[in-house]
Amino acid sequence: MPSVVLPGIDWDNGRQKPLLLLSLQPRYWPLIVSGVKRYEYRRSFRADAVQAYIYLSSPRKEIAGFVDFGTPVIDTPERIADLAEQECSGSRQRMLDYLQGCEKGFAIPILAHEELSRGIPLRELVERFRFTAPQGYMVLDRHPTLRDFIIAHHLKADAKGSSRGHK
Repeated sequence: MPSVVLPGIDWDNGRQKPLLLLSLQPRYWPLIVSGVKRYEYRRSFRADAVQAYIYLSSPRKEIAGFVDFGTPVIDTPERIADLAEQECSGSRQRMLDYLQGCEKGFAIPILAHEELSRGIPLRELVERFRFTAPQGYMVLDRHPTLRDFIIAHHLKADAKGSSRGHK
């Protein structure tokens, strides 16, 4: 599998993937980096493949990485829970609890990831952009100044040597 391509360059079925900023609980990031976590599960999400910078919530409070996601599997909570069980034995009931009350769930394939060599702390984002971390995700194209800053930071950190990986 190839290493992560830079934002705005990867293509899915002949079109550019949207670029998001996705909030994630910090306990899941090492599982993505290690390749143990192959899907990101959500109660609601987009139906298309995306790329996303990863914002880690408290206590980390920083943008820590970049992920190339495939097209989500959108299915019943039972089928999403079966997929979670295949990925991690014993997780079916937790997934059913998480998706309780939903008609459908989302299992978003993690195609590749890149850990930034230096994260972007929340404090810096607040000072520069009056940033508020998204609860789920935000579309960065709707915030071009923030998007350009994050990409420039990524490119600068990448030039100094970040950690690239894939599942």
